[in-house]
Amino acid sequence: MFRLLGKQRGKTVAVADIGSGSVGIAILATTSKGPANVVVAEHAMLPLEERTPEANLSGILGKLDEGAQKALTAYAERSGTHSTHVSRAYAVVRAPWTRSKTMRAEHAFDADTRIERSMISALAKQALEEDKDLDHTKIFEASVVRVELNGYPTARPEGKHAKHIAVSVLLSESDGSVRSGVTETLSRVFACPPPMMRSGTRALLTVLKENDVLKKYCFVVDIGAQATSLVTIRKDVATDIVHVPEGSSTILKRIAGEKMPEETLTMMRMLAHGQCERDACEAITQAIARAETDLVRIFGEAMAKMATSRRLPNDLILFAPQDMADWLVQFFSRIDFAQFTITTRPFSPRVESGKGLTGTLTFASGADANSDLSIASALVNIEGI
Repeated sequence: MFRLLGKQRGKTVAVADIGSGSVGIAILATTSKGPANVVVAEHAMLPLEERTPEANLSGILGKLDEGAQKALTAYAERSGTHSTHVSRAYAVVRAPWTRSKTMRAEHAFDADTRIERSMISALAKQALEEDKDLDHTKIFEASVVRVELNGYPTARPEGKHAKHIAVSVLLSESDGSVRSGVTETLSRVFACPPPMMRSGTRALLTVLKENDVLKKYCFVVDIGAQATSLVTIRKDVATDIVHVPEGSSTILKRIAGEKMPEETLTMMRMLAHGQCERDACEAITQAIARAETDLVRIFGEAMAKMATSRRLPNDLILFAPQDMADWLVQFFSRIDFAQFTITTRPFSPRVESGKGLTGTLTFASGADANSDLSIASALVNIEGI
């Protein structure tokens, strides 16, 4: 289960980003050196309506099939007779379809000892065995994300000498129905081997670190359509990960009430730019205030759980839909959350976008990947397959 990834370039790879309410599909042309090129990109979103979790998954898998077919067709049309067969597929699966956490195991030697790969693997296995929270029959990802020798992080620990070693492992679980649905769809559409699967948490943190955006201590808030991932970063490692069943779509429904969510989003946008009429501004402001009462409680409970042993860093990195970003910055800056931070002062949020983290990618004309799909595609080029 624990392995090191080698980079194999010069291939055509399909990349799927599976969110709580949308999917994205890209086809990348990788090279032996330099950035990968996003040849085509397709997106599909579920309509904003109430569904059971089972119906939501069925809808997402249907959109995945639809998006993959469109991407393959567009790729064939663009490349013509010179198109290269899609040899591999990669799937980044986000909350609520995945749940992640980090475990740590360490060992002290009697004297300076040469570090071997087998030692790292043994500690990674120990970290996995000590986890009592995740369902181990559902774990699809168990990756070493940090190795410390004598208290210092080491990128290449093998062959070095130390008296103490610590290994941090990222674990992710997902229901079999999700994994089998994603695997069957991508393998069938692209006629390729089963996809490599990664959690949204791993994808986001890897790309943030590669682009020097991830601070040594920070709090990451990644808002999807129907779920939000909260991640505490300490010493460059995700120490606490909580997934909240509340996202941009559910938040919008809370604010909209009996009105259409799309209309409410338009009013929120106009309010942010000071363009709505007085009565309309007052109505949407009151609706937001009512919704915020519940949202403060929901997110506050999650933060309280995360801050039980150690308070949260004040620097907050926010990933959110562009139309709601300004309001969400104000929301997470509230004094209500100050009780959970290290300084007991409000968070200091800044908005990031996956589109700004694509230094390892180039884009063909018309290949417009959104923030999440850009992150998934960047991960593929960083890791290689």
